Amino acid sequence: RRWTESSSSPEILGGFDQEATAVLMARIATFRTENEESFDLLRWLDRTLIRVGSKFGEYQRDAPESFRMPPNLSIYPQFMFHLRRSQFLQTANNSPDETAFYRIMLSRETVMNSLVMIQPT
Repeated sequence: RRWTESSSSPEILGGFDQEATAVLMARIATFRTENEESFDLLRWLDRTLIRVGSKFGEYQRDAPESFRMPPNLSIYPQFMFHLRRSQFLQTANNSPDETAFYRIMLSRETVMNSLVMIQPT
């Protein structure tokens, strides 16, 4: 196995699975909300998405309309958008029992079923 420091490495982009990464981020986020005292979840998700975009995205400085993600990362930001608004992280309209149920189901389901729960359409 070859490890690399380059952010534009074709090995990293070629092996990136955006669906599995979105589900992994959802599972990590729900785990951290339950197990850490003072955890700002939405800020953490935003920082992580910004970090991924700055490493792998192509853009020109001071030109936000020039931002492009590689094809294997193209819908990852969309998954993060829906995850931020999902019943797994936004608990305002759910009882604690419903929230626990949704989070347990997210951790037990397959990647494809979890993606449907994160982004239903």
